[in-house]
Amino acid sequence: MWKSTSAPDAAPASGRMVGFSMLEITIHGRGGQGVVVTSRILGTATLYDGLYAQDFPLYGAARRGAPVMAFVRIDAGPILLRGYIAKPDILMLLDESIIEVKDVFSNLPADCTIIINTTRNTRDFKAAHPEIKYLRVFCVDGTGIALEYLKKPIPNVVIIGFLIGITHLITVDAFKKAVRDELKKYPPDLIDKNIAGALKACELVTGAGAGVTAR
Repeated sequence: MWKSTSAPDAAPASGRMVGFSMLEITIHGRGGQGVVVTSRILGTATLYDGLYAQDFPLYGAARRGAPVMAFVRIDAGPILLRGYIAKPDILMLLDESIIEVKDVFSNLPADCTIIINTTRNTRDFKAAHPEIKYLRVFCVDGTGIALEYLKKPIPNVVIIGFLIGITHLITVDAFKKAVRDELKKYPPDLIDKNIAGALKACELVTGAGAGVTAR
């Protein structure tokens, strides 16, 4: 489990929280939403920040819109553990409709942080899902931000920016490099728009802006 010895407001100038043991992240979404790319960006950015990472997908039906999962492990040293992550420290939902077809909230650890792409606020979301009422939950309209910047409902990079704002897990510089690496097959202007949308989501947290709710 993730055991940070630094509070978010005590993060170093680089922006990354330090002094933690292995951090495990599970990402849920649907085919075409960039679930696997999300895990790759997180893994690559972690390496740029000088930590160790392991990222891998778990595919279901090979079709657009089908449920997809990906996993990321981050640690200060080599990662020997293998296999999927059953009790993540961070749960990311790129599509809240996944909840209708998968039991994503069962057996989560008490200190799990949940990040949900939704237009609902946290109070309403928890009211609809009492099984997570005691967990740390953040809601953000990632699809809305993606539509604003990309003109497409692909929120994965935006949600990573939101994650950075909440956790300071990776530095913004490392994130930008990782996005450019993992999206290099796309036009540069599209990459820039993804980064801009992610920074907007990050600012919603760090600036306590509208659209961000927790607990």
